[in-house]
Amino acid sequence: MDKIEALRSSALLRSLDDSQLESLAGIAKERMLSPGDTLIREGDEGALAMYVILDGKVEVRKRGNPLTILGPGQHLGEMALLAPETPRSAEVVAIEPTRVLQLASWDLFPFLDTNPAMARAIIAELARRLVKADERLAAILSGEEPG
Repeated sequence: MDKIEALRSSALLRSLDDSQLESLAGIAKERMLSPGDTLIREGDEGALAMYVILDGKVEVRKRGNPLTILGPGQHLGEMALLAPETPRSAEVVAIEPTRVLQLASWDLFPFLDTNPAMARAIIAELARRLVKADERLAAILSGEEPG
């Protein structure tokens, strides 16, 4: 997947126009991961980057337990941009050769200043995740199997 296509596929970024996506692609750094490489360590503090997957797959784990698998066009780590003092909530490990775009806060914040649509998209995505987490917690507390 090329950079623009991957960025456009991300729920956080799909509201951006082509010139905004091109600008964002220009500031993103590409990283390669081999199977077993850890992209994010659960509990790490001071994290200052989010990622968009270009190719490959990663597994998200909480306390060593698999939660989900993410692939091309999906994003992760965006909470670190808004609250870098908060420890990373999960571990992310490549399960096959994986190429990601890294968006560091020092590159991204000036971009957000001139592109409020992306800031709103990040807030909306975090709100959706909070609602899902609340639903899972309610299901656990009521004895239901979380879904």
